[in-house]
Amino acid sequence: LNVSGGQYFQWRFLAPGLLLHSHPYSLSALPSPPYLRMTVKSLGDQSSALAHLRPGTRVFIEGPYGVFTRHQITAPAVTLIGAGVGVTPLRALLEDLPAEVGVTVLLRASTPEDLVHADEMRALVAERRGVFHEIVGPRQRVRVDRATLATLAPRLNASDVYICGPSQFPADVVSAAVSLGVPETQIHQEEFAF
Repeated sequence: LNVSGGQYFQWRFLAPGLLLHSHPYSLSALPSPPYLRMTVKSLGDQSSALAHLRPGTRVFIEGPYGVFTRHQITAPAVTLIGAGVGVTPLRALLEDLPAEVGVTVLLRASTPEDLVHADEMRALVAERRGVFHEIVGPRQRVRVDRATLATLAPRLNASDVYICGPSQFPADVVSAAVSLGVPETQIHQEEFAF
């Protein structure tokens, strides 16, 4: 497939209770023929049911969709900022970045157990000699705000900034990045919400 890291597909699983609806899930790794990998958080009936699918279940996919890809890069570096399951398109995007692009990655979660693909992200960042930070703690106390970005992502102004996470997270991080002088044309965001 002609797919870039950061893109998503519409997935329809041919199983009872799942056949009638398709759902958008990002790839969480570049395709490795004959496999496509996605990571789904159990947030509702549909996503919870996926854990019970039998191997060999047929799947219809439509796509790829989305411009949350390396093709948007205009700066010499990228800063990838993800929260929760929003890390999944960033993980695939990180794998797809050109070798010469500098990388800083910030992962946000409430607990260490909630850090999605942290070990894989850490390893990919280490291969690129980039910067990796985990930001862990309750949302009310531990935020990805202006001060956090200034401390953990000092090259932010010279970066394309990719942000993905649930509900209000992308908007809050965009606001903090803009307040630090990052041009809006260098900010790319995805929000995981229905």
